[in-house]
Amino acid sequence: MAQLLNVSKVSVRYELEDATVDALRNLSIELREANATLGIVGESGSGKTTLGMTLMNLIEPPAKLNAERLEVLGRDLLKMNQDELRTFRWEEIAMVFQSAMNSLNPVKNISHPIVEVLKQHKGVSSREAREIAEKLLADVGIDPKWSKSFPHELSGGMRQRVVIALALALSPKLLIADEPTSALDVVTQREILGLLKQQVVQRNLSLIFITHEISLLPNLVDYVAVMYRGEIVEHGPINKVLSEPLHPYTQMLLSTLITRQSTAAQLSSSEGGHHDYQREATAEVTGVRQQQQEQQQKQTQQEITDASCGYADRCKYAFDRCLIEKPSLRMIEEERYASCHKYN
Repeated sequence: MAQLLNVSKVSVRYELEDATVDALRNLSIELREANATLGIVGESGSGKTTLGMTLMNLIEPPAKLNAERLEVLGRDLLKMNQDELRTFRWEEIAMVFQSAMNSLNPVKNISHPIVEVLKQHKGVSSREAREIAEKLLADVGIDPKWSKSFPHELSGGMRQRVVIALALALSPKLLIADEPTSALDVVTQREILGLLKQQVVQRNLSLIFITHEISLLPNLVDYVAVMYRGEIVEHGPINKVLSEPLHPYTQMLLSTLITRQSTAAQLSSSEGGHHDYQREATAEVTGVRQQQQEQQQKQTQQEITDASCGYADRCKYAFDRCLIEKPSLRMIEEERYASCHKYN
């Protein structure tokens, strides 16, 4: 079977009237498994959503896409015409866009978009399309009796389920989910994550899950790619990356996560001395933030250019070479990649 991703030297630049923004910078990633689950994680502005849109070949002006190779599921997206892309996007690959649950038409019932997709792509009758739509809604945990309801009648979690059902309507091989739980409460978030995992197993789906919360990825994906300033700085098996992070940025993300988890554990187990624990937790978080600020300030007097490491101004390990030479993403050990001069 064809490999899931074979992406090489992809750049996306937004050319605006008053500024030029490089959303992706010469990015490369390869996943040889046909059925794989990948988490893409990084802070806001790191290029995660742009990468998801690129994998659908949905980059439009004022953005410009340049790529040496852009293959998904063994297909070269750069060589497809618009009709081929339209078919590929629904039947081979589908995407749950960020805040997509708010994009449902408020004057159409929730089964309407699913019915329309089925009629256009499969040529089925309206009756058959409605039956399939109800089955899809049931598959994602929505009782068929809600199929004629309007979006405002559903909770945020139920609307998100509708959007997932729509993405799965034509049984794609790959589902890209861009921050699908960001606007949901913790309980609903867990339900949606459980639903995605269930669908991946039942449908033999490949999944690319985009998030800024690395804590959502364990037990959901097999691999993780960490993004920073439009580049992938580390990727590999999720268990390895979480237990033995290679890149300093990944280490920083995980140190913050561990601090928050330990803080929550202290607060939940406290008896009687709740306020003391809370002050200790606040002090701990404040200390982490101060350390991060010190790291950020370390290189403030030195110019960071396109020829230098993008993380050099925040890295506690930075040395002279980091300021004059950009590290390349390379294999450090089997299945593990990082872009850091520490390993040269």
